[in-house]
Amino acid sequence: MGKHKEWRKLAKKARRKRIRQTIARKLHDENEKDRLAREQSPRYIAWLEEQAQAEEFAAQEEARLATEREAHWLKVEEEARVQWLVLQEKLVLAREERAKQVARIKAEWEREQRKLKELKEKKEREAEEKLKQQQRLQEQIDYFVEHGGEVPEGLNTNFETNPAKPVCPFFNKTGACRFKDGCSRNHVRPGISRVLLIPNFYSHYSLQETENEHGTDSGLEFESQDTYEHFKEFFNDVIPEMETCGYIKQFKVCCNHGIHLRGNVYIEYSNLREAIRGYKKFHCRWYGGKQLHVEFCNIHSWKSAICGLFARQRCPKGTLCNFLHVFPNPKNFLTAADKDLHRTPTDEMEIDEREIDGRNWRWSESPERLPVVQSDRKSKHSRSRSREHHMTKRHARKPHRSSNRDHERRYKSSTSVK
Repeated sequence: MGKHKEWRKLAKKARRKRIRQTIARKLHDENEKDRLAREQSPRYIAWLEEQAQAEEFAAQEEARLATEREAHWLKVEEEARVQWLVLQEKLVLAREERAKQVARIKAEWEREQRKLKELKEKKEREAEEKLKQQQRLQEQIDYFVEHGGEVPEGLNTNFETNPAKPVCPFFNKTGACRFKDGCSRNHVRPGISRVLLIPNFYSHYSLQETENEHGTDSGLEFESQDTYEHFKEFFNDVIPEMETCGYIKQFKVCCNHGIHLRGNVYIEYSNLREAIRGYKKFHCRWYGGKQLHVEFCNIHSWKSAICGLFARQRCPKGTLCNFLHVFPNPKNFLTAADKDLHRTPTDEMEIDEREIDGRNWRWSESPERLPVVQSDRKSKHSRSRSREHHMTKRHARKPHRSSNRDHERRYKSSTSVK
């Protein structure tokens, strides 16, 4: 039963195939008949002729377009070749110009190097010449200090900060200005003078402006008598060392609080030779742990430089006055010079050699070491108190003012030691 069913399925499939083939043959035969009929018809022949003409026209048009494209391509190629040649010519010119520029830059660089070399050699020659001049000037200064004679010409020059501006009145009177070299007026510094200025040489806590519980007035913590006692110790320590350079005509220490005048020390010697000797001795020396910087300055009139109202405690500017507020020298030392009067030996104070001995502990040629131990400080303090007691007894026996003969003897002994 199953085999018959499969046979019928195959038979039906074959029958459908035969039917499709018969229909396809019929359709093919009909199409062939129609094609043959069309080919033999005049319309079809005319259509074929038209198609042939159209194909021939298309071929001719394609050939024409190809010819035009080829001509256009040749033209573009020729233009590109011309542009390339022009570009190559420009590149050649640019390379030549660059080579010329490089050669020009090289020549300028070589010229600049030659100029720099010549300038360097010139500077070296000038430096050597300047060094030789400085050596000659130093030799002249040394000879002048040792043997005297005429002042070297290289020292008689003034240095000005603003030559075209008017002279600063405060600097002209005191040798110091609160604006320093940034002042809008002219500061004229002498190359050499009889007056030496050591800025901020003297220092004490009472002169410093520090903030405390009472404000910025640090003087509230110190009494004026304590400050003056400290100044007297400084005075007795410094004066003997400075008198070894020559005869002192004026010595003043500022107690202003302004930073440009605070602790400034002014020393006027009797002549330029002694002033130069003092400059060479004290410049860059060390005192009390700080290095000194000595300057020459012109004080034309001590009377106009020193604030006259300060001595009467009537200065309206107070401690910030731009004129000199100075400590009174012990025993009226050089008081006549404050008013530009002639100084006589009877107006001066003699410092006894016993008083000088052992009091130059602050001076040193190099930076000082750390402070001494407590026992050393106590011993020095006890020695200082014993010396003060000895001075009190000695001055109680003799008058305050020394005689002309004693001062001349002391000055001659100091110069002879020098």
